[in-house]
Amino acid sequence: MERSKEFQEFCNQMLQAVKERFPEKVKIEIHKVLKNNSTELDGLVILAPEQMLSPNFYLQLYFEEYKKGVDIASLAKQIQEAYYKVLCDGENLDLDMSLESCKERIIFRLVSYERNSLLLPAVPHLRFLDMAVTFHILLRQDEEGIGSVRITNQLSDTWDLDAEALFALAKANTKRIFPQKAYSMTSMMKRLLDFEKNGESQTGFDMGSAGLNAQADEPYVITNSNGINGASVILYTDILKEIGSFLGEDYYLLPSSIHEMLAIPASAPMDEKEMHEMVEEVNKSCVVSEEILSDSVYRYDCKADTIRICTDMRM
Repeated sequence: MERSKEFQEFCNQMLQAVKERFPEKVKIEIHKVLKNNSTELDGLVILAPEQMLSPNFYLQLYFEEYKKGVDIASLAKQIQEAYYKVLCDGENLDLDMSLESCKERIIFRLVSYERNSLLLPAVPHLRFLDMAVTFHILLRQDEEGIGSVRITNQLSDTWDLDAEALFALAKANTKRIFPQKAYSMTSMMKRLLDFEKNGESQTGFDMGSAGLNAQADEPYVITNSNGINGASVILYTDILKEIGSFLGEDYYLLPSSIHEMLAIPASAPMDEKEMHEMVEEVNKSCVVSEEILSDSVYRYDCKADTIRICTDMRM
């Protein structure tokens, strides 16, 4: 991704402004960080002696604030305050990088296989259809979101765990920490309207609960309890079977992003070509590049308990 001269100058100014807020012994640098879907960001890293945690502060995000009128000094102060909060949270975690300390926090995510061709060779992963399962250590989960670190080949080798062993740990942890949630589109719209009007959010329902007030053939949003990286719930044990039992028939899964899937009954008045075109259009116009999961449409067969990629309708 080409950096504008304005952004480069902003990075230089931010680096200097943040350095002025820390002792000389603290090393502060800007590194290129490869994120999901080969998205490259400029991460400002604060490396203090004897500190295990060295979070990245992605300058593209602060640049957006800068363009809205927030000055460099204020942004540097934000980074300083966020850094010390991360250190405080880390101390409360009592977490080191040993397997014993991390094993209850190992979780998985579902990402695009093709779009992560640069990243996947460096991390333990499993292939799932045209997607990949990657592994992470959850550091925090609070009202501000979640914080995690990606497990690399180097770390998994230190633990002497391969991708299959990591998946066995992550499968139980991810479902426990991020239980599945599902909403009909009608109920989702009502939740959004209620939040806009009253600032109130409603809880979702688990598969199998009654009183959903859904319309016939209506899509359902399949995600997790906090809506972050929720598409990975389709890897939970028996979840695909539960969705099929709930819908009472075979169904399609449409990836709207890494955060959720849409489940559409096979009897819905929409063919596979239309679904595929809808997924492609949403990815092009509505989803940021880092959060695209796949352009594919998947079909689950209840009787066979199998999921497959639908024929590519782009030909």
